[in-house]
Amino acid sequence: MSGKRNWSLVICVIVVFFFSCSNKDSEKQYASMPEELVKLYKAIEKDPNNVNLYLDLSKYYVGVRQLDSALNNALIALRLDTTNASVYVAVSDVYFAMKYIENTEEMLEKAIALDPKNNEAYLKLGELYFLLKEYKQSEAILIKAIQETAYNPRAYHILAWNYREKGDTLPAIRNYLIAVEQDPDYFDAYMELGILYHCKHNPLAIDYYNNALNVQPNNIQALYNLAMFYQETEEYEKALEKYRMILQIDEHNKFAFHNMGWIYLMGQDKFEEAIVFFTKAIQQDTTYIEAIYNRGLSFEQLKKYDNARQDYMYSLQLETNYLLAIEGLNRLDKLQK
Repeated sequence: MSGKRNWSLVICVIVVFFFSCSNKDSEKQYASMPEELVKLYKAIEKDPNNVNLYLDLSKYYVGVRQLDSALNNALIALRLDTTNASVYVAVSDVYFAMKYIENTEEMLEKAIALDPKNNEAYLKLGELYFLLKEYKQSEAILIKAIQETAYNPRAYHILAWNYREKGDTLPAIRNYLIAVEQDPDYFDAYMELGILYHCKHNPLAIDYYNNALNVQPNNIQALYNLAMFYQETEEYEKALEKYRMILQIDEHNKFAFHNMGWIYLMGQDKFEEAIVFFTKAIQQDTTYIEAIYNRGLSFEQLKKYDNARQDYMYSLQLETNYLLAIEGLNRLDKLQK
């Protein structure tokens, strides 16, 4: 009996020893990991058959661009549940991030075969075909998505992309409008409507940019596009107002500084003011060649030829064949003869 008790004691010691070592090794491994990752691994230790935990781990690795690890965990989730369409969609996301296009397509097709109402799979497959410029296939998939799910602003949005890329402006506009009708807060669709009308020099662009700004009031791109429309249609004070709004949000925005300078130079003949704003743009980016040249042009208008020459020469240091600067120097040479 005594011998048995001794062996039992030895076994207990060995088990405790290995358990302790295992914990120590685990803690050492976790010590070098981000907290979010540690939480996921510890959750998997407690629940190793939880599909969603592996999918969460896969998404984490996609986010940090460790795509092999992302794929490994997505495939573990798939092995655990081969009947869930959402798992196939998740695997497709990793394949897409890895640029494995055929695998991406295969996973999305399997997801749709398992669940013909899986809207996410339809949308991702429709977008994939759009990116591959397979517009007919993209449209066919998106129409199926709409047939399955009537409220589908994203499907209409991607359909609009297809028509826009093919140069079919009217159906593109029609689908963008359905998207914003279904979702009045659809910022991207408003922006793309604004751009389409902007390209046509149609004042409706203003309405759509303003609709986008109603959704995201501090969006610099929407403000910039609106300012550019006003600038191009020579409504300079309105353009200046929008550029000032941009600078309230981003005080270092070199494009706003430059364009304000351009308006003062080309639109209002206020050359001193133009120099101030071009200089501010250059302070943000000392290689901003357009701002450097335009400041030189402003100096030239003020007959400050030495300053103008300096800016034209600086432009040519940045780009040796910069034609505008070469022409500027030629003008100065004639003027200063």
